[in-house]
Amino acid sequence: MDQSAIEKYLSGEASEEEIEKLFQWIKSDPKHKEMFYDLKKVWAIRSEMSKNKGVAWRFVEKGIAKRQRRVQFQHILKYAALFVGILGGAYYFLTFTGEGDNLLPATEDAITLETGNGNIEVIKGNGNKTLLDTNGEVVGEQRGDTLNYFLKANQGKISKAKAKNLVFNELNVPYGKKIQVLLADGTLVYLNAGSSLKFPVNFIQGRERKVFLTGEAFFEVAKGKDPFVVSSDNVNVRALGTAFNVSSYPEDESVNTVLVEGSVGVYQSKEHFTLEHSTILKPSHMATWNKVENKISIKKVEVDSYTSWVSGRMVFRNTPFKVIRKKLERHYNIQIINENKLLDEKRYNAVFDEETIEEVMEILDESDNVKYVIENKKLIIK
Repeated sequence: MDQSAIEKYLSGEASEEEIEKLFQWIKSDPKHKEMFYDLKKVWAIRSEMSKNKGVAWRFVEKGIAKRQRRVQFQHILKYAALFVGILGGAYYFLTFTGEGDNLLPATEDAITLETGNGNIEVIKGNGNKTLLDTNGEVVGEQRGDTLNYFLKANQGKISKAKAKNLVFNELNVPYGKKIQVLLADGTLVYLNAGSSLKFPVNFIQGRERKVFLTGEAFFEVAKGKDPFVVSSDNVNVRALGTAFNVSSYPEDESVNTVLVEGSVGVYQSKEHFTLEHSTILKPSHMATWNKVENKISIKKVEVDSYTSWVSGRMVFRNTPFKVIRKKLERHYNIQIINENKLLDEKRYNAVFDEETIEEVMEILDESDNVKYVIENKKLIIK
């Protein structure tokens, strides 16, 4: 990855195409994401201390040069040189200055919001707070379980006409949690457990309204002249104004898009949208993109089975247990270890609402004599 592209992103000066290429590079390898995360921490620390992005970047470069003099790598990848000094710099400032304390999540179980300058804020479910951009200006607010970027945009705090560069926030939701986001264009997003969403603080007129999803989310897209695009894995879902669900967890074999109302086009992210190269969905239909075979299939579905999570319910209809247990893990934030391999293929019809994980397992126990123990957030099925 070119150093200038990362610098432009951190400065809020990257184009939409440059941002998308950067995100694809980050998603291509967990090590890329870790390296980028460390770089953003150092950038944020130095930006805050110096109030000067140029000074911040020169500090990063100095750290790289210093580490390169100490350590000789053979056959090192070109992009790795950019990050060689990052861990040392981040460790020094986080450990010895204490100035990075507010950059890290308080707990792995917390919902976190990462802003464009690398700051990380913990979002408490019952909290109320203002949301700031990289210049310290108010761009939104939190009220309970909803982040609202639409309010400030429509109060004139942010001018869509004046916006020239996209500045992204990233919302990360751990297992056992959910949250809602009202984007600057009025689109409402319900983000499910174990998911993350990258989205612009403000959209730019005349460009696609594009967000990046890992995990699962339900979108109620605000109508507008500019298409709304959800990019997830190697798939784009494009709409103008509609309601649909996208599920794309890294561990799943497919990306599923279920249309509730309106119309969407599903196509490969490397392609430009055209009717000829897209699959157009009708309401109550699901498009399944197989990650391995790189193929798409369409079938009619009962929408409630795929969208009930928004209202706190889990609906399973003729669903194999191996699929159910993954959803239970995310919903209850518990690891399920199944030693009964025959159980994985058994299919169930069930609706769970307010039940605890123990009550869910008791129902399975009554029907199929499923024995289990719970130890330290692990549910072990014998």
